[in-house]
Amino acid sequence: MAVGLCIQVATQAHQPVLSDLRRQVGWGAGGLEGSFLAVAEGRQVILIAEYDGGPVGAVTVNLTGRPNTPPRTGHISDLLVTPLWRRRGIGGSLLRAAEQVIRERGYTDATLDVEASNAVALHLYQRSGYRRLRTIRFPWGPGYTLRKVLVPEPDQSSFSLLRWLGVVR
Repeated sequence: MAVGLCIQVATQAHQPVLSDLRRQVGWGAGGLEGSFLAVAEGRQVILIAEYDGGPVGAVTVNLTGRPNTPPRTGHISDLLVTPLWRRRGIGGSLLRAAEQVIRERGYTDATLDVEASNAVALHLYQRSGYRRLRTIRFPWGPGYTLRKVLVPEPDQSSFSLLRWLGVVR
């Protein structure tokens, strides 16, 4: 994580900050009310990255389904870093923080969608261990859903040994 970088969970009070961040990267600021409703219902977590107190990026973690029932997958979306702060490790730090949220909530896998033409993001995700799950089609062009296993399933031999030792039933 970059020195001076702080990643925190966004609250409703951060909505204007998120709107501004989205505009800085060329996205629309609409839909944040629905995101904060999902946050209040426990279906999403929004993280904001600040550098020396100023907002420089954000990411959303979508938590649908039940963590103990397959598929146990959290979905990462809306990863953004403002143009002046790109290529400084902030995107990677946000990605790792999102993965940590997913693990802490009991999910084992993470997915995300990326435009096929976004070579910088594809490189970051692949370097971070994400692999192509399927090809998708955005309204504006082709893309991919990528997947990463965050908590590997124990192999059966280890599980049998743990059961024999009485650690698990």
